[in-house]
Amino acid sequence: MTDLCFEPDAEEQCEAFLSSALAVDDGTAPDAMQTKANLRLSQRRGEEAVHSILEAYSRMRAGCEAMADLVGLGREDEERRKKSNDKDDEEAKAKELVEIDAANSLPGFEFRCQTSKILLECAAVLGDSDRGGGEGADDSDARRNACVECAIQVLGSLLAENDEVVEVWYLLGCAFEVMSPTNVDAAKFYWETALAMLAKVQEGMEQAGDEVDDEELQCVIDQRNEIKERLDNLLDEAEEDE
Repeated sequence: MTDLCFEPDAEEQCEAFLSSALAVDDGTAPDAMQTKANLRLSQRRGEEAVHSILEAYSRMRAGCEAMADLVGLGREDEERRKKSNDKDDEEAKAKELVEIDAANSLPGFEFRCQTSKILLECAAVLGDSDRGGGEGADDSDARRNACVECAIQVLGSLLAENDEVVEVWYLLGCAFEVMSPTNVDAAKFYWETALAMLAKVQEGMEQAGDEVDDEELQCVIDQRNEIKERLDNLLDEAEEDE
């Protein structure tokens, strides 16, 4: 977002640009649908945002799941894994080639990182609507978990591409925390890994002394404190539920 978002006609311009993008959308690239989801979230139109980001994800699902498989986060096809005859082996190899092609055509790292954040934000929106209970609560809960599962696949693809980005480990912890039910062990693993990575960053910055900006160092310290607080709260809640 920029200062232009505060202009009087900013929303109208965004809608006009989005309409132009959707008019030429060929149903394969996720860009326009992700932009729509982001805009609808800013407008507090959560249901539309959920629909749009899930559509955006569906357009890169094959590549994300193929890459997420490499780090143990993909959705494996149980039936495919059980097959053993030659025909089925040929089908598996053909599918593998398709998945490789899909992985190679994925959007860039930053784009997918934003995808995961929007998916998690949509999950939070659906979680808020769940608190009211009522007839549609079960459906809303299912869609919330669908958003979280999709976010995990996207983050898995990022982890497979570069496992040295702290934010990816942190977001994976967040995803497993907001699952229903919460996957405490997985959230703990990813958050503890993020904390260990930040500790190394902080140590390196402190050793560099005057070469490091104080604000940058404080930012790392604040990040560690935030993750540690969330992790402590998660473990406390898990202990109370036992």
